[in-house]
Amino acid sequence: MKASNGLVRMTGRLLCGAAVSAIAAGAASAQSISDEIVVTAQRQEQSLQDVPIAVSAFGGDDLQARQLETFGDIQFNIPNFQYSRTNFTGAAVSIRGVGNFLVAASSENAVSVHLNDFFLSSPRLFETEFFDIERLEILRGPQGTLFGRNATGGVINVITAKASTDGYSGYADAEYGNYNSVKVQGAINVPLSETLAVRLAGTTIQRDGYTTNVFDGRDIDDRNIYALRGSVRWLPTENTTIDITTSYMREDDSRMRHQKQACEAGPLQPLLGCDPNGPRSFDAQDPRATFLVNNSAESLGAIFGAAAAPFGLYSLAGPVPLGQAQPADLRSVNWDTRPKYDAEESIFMMNLKHDFENWSFKLNGGWGNSKIATRTDYDGGVGPQFAPPAALALLPGVAALYSDGLFPISSFDVGVTNTNGNVGVIGGHVFDRSDRYRATDLSIGETDHWSVEGIINTDFDSAFNFLIGVNHTESNGYADYGVATSGLDYFSLVGGTLAAASTAQATACAVTLAGGGAPTPAQIAGCTNSFSTQPIPAQIAGGQAFQAAAAQGYSFYRPYFYNDTDDNFLDSTSIFGEIYIDLSDTLRFTGGIRHNWDTKGLRDRGGLLDSFVAFATGTLPAGVTPVVPIGTPSVRGLLDSDEFTQNTPGAVNDFRVVEGDFNATTGRAVLQWTPNDSTQWYLSWTRGYKPGGFNPRAATASVAPTFDPEVINAFELGVKANLGSTLQANITGFYYDYSGLQVSRIAQNTSFNENIDAEIYGIEGEFVWAPTDRFTANMNVSYLHTDIGAFSTVDVRNPTAGRTDVELVADIVLGQNCVITRGAADSPLLLANGGTALPGGAANPLNALIASPFSVCSQLAGNIATINALSGGTYAVVPGGLEQSIEGNRLLGSPEFKIAGGIQYEMPMGANHVLTPRVDAYYQSNFYANNFNTEQDLIDGYAYLNAQVTFAPTEGNWAFRFFMQNLTNSDALTGAYDSGETSGNFQNLYILEPRRWGVGLNVKF
Repeated sequence: MKASNGLVRMTGRLLCGAAVSAIAAGAASAQSISDEIVVTAQRQEQSLQDVPIAVSAFGGDDLQARQLETFGDIQFNIPNFQYSRTNFTGAAVSIRGVGNFLVAASSENAVSVHLNDFFLSSPRLFETEFFDIERLEILRGPQGTLFGRNATGGVINVITAKASTDGYSGYADAEYGNYNSVKVQGAINVPLSETLAVRLAGTTIQRDGYTTNVFDGRDIDDRNIYALRGSVRWLPTENTTIDITTSYMREDDSRMRHQKQACEAGPLQPLLGCDPNGPRSFDAQDPRATFLVNNSAESLGAIFGAAAAPFGLYSLAGPVPLGQAQPADLRSVNWDTRPKYDAEESIFMMNLKHDFENWSFKLNGGWGNSKIATRTDYDGGVGPQFAPPAALALLPGVAALYSDGLFPISSFDVGVTNTNGNVGVIGGHVFDRSDRYRATDLSIGETDHWSVEGIINTDFDSAFNFLIGVNHTESNGYADYGVATSGLDYFSLVGGTLAAASTAQATACAVTLAGGGAPTPAQIAGCTNSFSTQPIPAQIAGGQAFQAAAAQGYSFYRPYFYNDTDDNFLDSTSIFGEIYIDLSDTLRFTGGIRHNWDTKGLRDRGGLLDSFVAFATGTLPAGVTPVVPIGTPSVRGLLDSDEFTQNTPGAVNDFRVVEGDFNATTGRAVLQWTPNDSTQWYLSWTRGYKPGGFNPRAATASVAPTFDPEVINAFELGVKANLGSTLQANITGFYYDYSGLQVSRIAQNTSFNENIDAEIYGIEGEFVWAPTDRFTANMNVSYLHTDIGAFSTVDVRNPTAGRTDVELVADIVLGQNCVITRGAADSPLLLANGGTALPGGAANPLNALIASPFSVCSQLAGNIATINALSGGTYAVVPGGLEQSIEGNRLLGSPEFKIAGGIQYEMPMGANHVLTPRVDAYYQSNFYANNFNTEQDLIDGYAYLNAQVTFAPTEGNWAFRFFMQNLTNSDALTGAYDSGETSGNFQNLYILEPRRWGVGLNVKF
């Protein structure tokens, strides 16, 4: 392709603003300012300064010079780039306020991740650290034509070092630091002939944990990772290059999915659990605001009848059984479950390029497999202490499990031990036993993906050139998430046995009454009374059948929450192309178009105490038992005998099988003006698109089963300029019109995804100043404005929407909330108990429960018409809560202001050595962790500082360094995740890594 009349021909150019200060191992000096960064942002090799896209790039040496070891470090060096870990083993990357804010198996990243141009469906790159990298490219803004899945936020492309036929070479790098950190990486390049070479590289990372667990005195959040990479380069002809790369990564340690869990005890406990309006603190959680409410005497009595109350672990009206508070220190926790983190990734790819006389052909393809299996302390602490109640003696089958005074908690047997039984404690799968309330969760998954892409790119000596390509991508896998608690196990076992015993008694009575003759009054009394109206089990008539059930012990099918995505697949084909027209010697037009044909589907099911819900709501199919005996090895067939066909007879929880097509046409148009050899202006419009998907199966009928695609129209104006021979300035302004931005919130025990509109605009600049050969300074700065459009939704942490004319009710059966609204003339509705008079003096028809505002929301809703008729009121019950407007709020994860910079100076040490100190500083303003913009979800702005000193000979192959990261030991937050109401509305926190220091030695050969 004809070179543009621009910066590519300029000599003495500066490096790009993101890749300026690499320190060569053989000589501690910055790269020459005449060096040129070549990128493939437009699917062809071009100088970064000639690309009309906001793109930043780092060379491999530059990564070490700036201490850029992970994607978490990258955010300190790129404008409007944010990174944080997230709640379910993932990582949130957002660019210019656009990221992946979803929780769903069918969700997709808004920032597309590529390795050597190969699209990674579920990348594990975020777990490990960079090694043997040629360069790292970050494209900001939607890429509507050329890259993979039409990422609406941008593209990350990691280019690994390739084998070379030029000669033997390699390097070794070793590092030791605090926390007993040991890192070793290296590579060796071996030419086998003039046309064939191989390269082997690897890294290992070992260190102690950053966090102290005061529960057992052990450190957690350590690292034990290794990765290997091999590449082969074959040059079968003078114009043909074939690169084959394979890599493997493995992690097995106690990495924490979140570093801390916050809970503020305030006036809204226990209704909302942790108070979302107070300052962020680490108080003990109130179990009355969680699903543990089911184990209260009042709840068991309301569900199974008054006779079940003695089986309660505590009384809602009595002393509150609180757990232990968390340490205030962010680097200390009090967890009774040690985290476990296993990750594995295998990748095989090929890149082929053949240059013809005036055009070239590229073929890229590969296959990858990604696995993850993690466990963590779900409630983030040590729960309240309980003792098995004396009434358990009346249920010998259950009592045997608690004979040592300890409470068992289920182990997840599905997908881990491959028993696929969905049973936990029922089948003897016990994770642990404790006299305290325990809660643990599991997040596991596996993805296989492959893709192939062909590109033809012309290089005619004319004013017109073009690029055309086709891409096909497929992926499939599973993703499961579960929560087990000792409270859910107890409820399932006790409640299941009571239900089985009651059913057994009813069956025995039916046989007695059907036997002929006139039944005695005792038989009638014993057989017509349901269990809910009987005295304690020892006094229930029909005792033989009851005692047999109690002696055996029963349970509802599954005692833990489990969202089971058995299969999740994507089948995507796209064609794309661009034309390049030189309108004059200084003006170029680029026009691109892409069409995607996407088919997505999944097979999933999920829920909580499925057979209990079916039993309690009367929806259990005829002939299907709601309980199974203790010792049952599997309940999968009972969940659904034909589990992959929906609505089959006998199903309790069948798999949902859904599939949908998401097709779209996108593209871009660019005007590029190069008035002289040192300046380029560009103006672009890009249309980006991300497919929709399917909400988690646990979502009820009251929420939408799908979420829509998102579409972005982005306008960008930029300039890339070299001002004299010492200063480079790249400045970009942008405006986004966003339709259907996909965001997630908690709704009815699951993450529910919905679409909002937004307006985004901002400006960003990258600058490099090199006044002498020894001194180099770089800076980047950005401003970002985000504004949510008209939209209303429910915040489960504020279900009353801040209104004072409504009443909040905590459900003692489901652990959820509902809100009572009233008319302007209505007085507050008193729910003290069933005997309290209604406004106007009418009798309250509700069953006697406990002091307001505890109740059963479904019962309240069922009686509200009667209450209105008796009181003359206009009361209404709103499950979940009231919608509130978030129009005008800032988008989550979007700090308004960021500034970062670094300076280095090469100091001669005698005639043969150079000492090069470097300092990098960063500051960002505050941002919100969710779109409701509450005070507790405000993440404070923070500063971050790195320093490094390198000592090396002027002529040699080694370099010694002393480094410090997070020099001020900042404990700043990078993000937060708000749990739901049945969890007590705690907040998981994600924190910067602490101060690290150490020494390293790099040797090249």
